[in-house]
Amino acid sequence: MTDMTVASQGFSYAAFESAAMTRLIEDTARAWLRSFGMSDAQAHQRMVNALRDALAADSIATHDRANMQDILDQAAHDAIASWLAQVTGQHDCYGSASFSMLRCAFLSANRDGIWSNCFLDQAGDHRDLAIALSVQMMLPTPGLKACEMPRQTLERRAS
Repeated sequence: MTDMTVASQGFSYAAFESAAMTRLIEDTARAWLRSFGMSDAQAHQRMVNALRDALAADSIATHDRANMQDILDQAAHDAIASWLAQVTGQHDCYGSASFSMLRCAFLSANRDGIWSNCFLDQAGDHRDLAIALSVQMMLPTPGLKACEMPRQTLERRAS
């Protein structure tokens, strides 16, 4: 959409940019929640608010970032890591190894969706979730299960 098209339709360029940013924020929030196996509306709104707060506070170092998606991904990672640090009482949740382990523990603990409504809830009492996560962290890593995509199955049958 060109500037002339936007102006002729009665929209300001700032409003157009705002709509694009809103979509980018919501898509980023949805993708991060999906990576934690969730589609809860409250969790989505909390993630959107966390991303907007991070952008408004300008708390993200932008000097090494190539685009806005990288900035939003870093803000989402930081929001989730700080919430996990609050829940577990650990302070090393920002590193990739501990973040990944806690993500897997959350996915296992939240298989039936009982913890979805408290995801990113800063005000709640999360002692039960902390216990569930610590139990999941103590369990052995589940074995990998081979997974074939439908196209691979069809190609194998055709050959």
